[in-house]
Amino acid sequence: MRALSSAVAAALISISIPLTSHATDGCGEAVLKNEHKDAATIQVLERAWSVAFRQGDIDFERCLLTPDFTEIGSDGKLGVLVDELKFAADNLGKNLPIPPQPPTTVLIHGDVAVAYVEVSRGKGGKTFSVYNADYYVWEGRAWHAYFSQQSRFGG
Repeated sequence: MRALSSAVAAALISISIPLTSHATDGCGEAVLKNEHKDAATIQVLERAWSVAFRQGDIDFERCLLTPDFTEIGSDGKLGVLVDELKFAADNLGKNLPIPPQPPTTVLIHGDVAVAYVEVSRGKGGKTFSVYNADYYVWEGRAWHAYFSQQSRFGG
């Protein structure tokens, strides 16, 4: 059953991606309206992205992320927008807890921003740290995430 629901979600995602792109009107999402070129806006977007991912809100992610979004996971695997949307869709209906947002450092240079944070994770009984870095570009009076990298260290 799970394989079928994942396959259906992946099919829906792949069908809908060509029909949409990131929009300048915030796609109706309140958090994406009235953005500013400042660190506070990026910090709000980081939190909203985390919540959307854990809740399976692929519509929000589709608005926030660029069509050419790319990420490098802590395991070194390369992913693209459809991968991110599939992972988020897999969370739909799971009611995952929303963890507290750790302090995020934001650097802005012209029309580009990076938000990075150190987080602790556990896997297989081992704890390790990861730096998450999300890169944004200012387009159409709004920020859009175009790249994410997770660098694992320790443990």
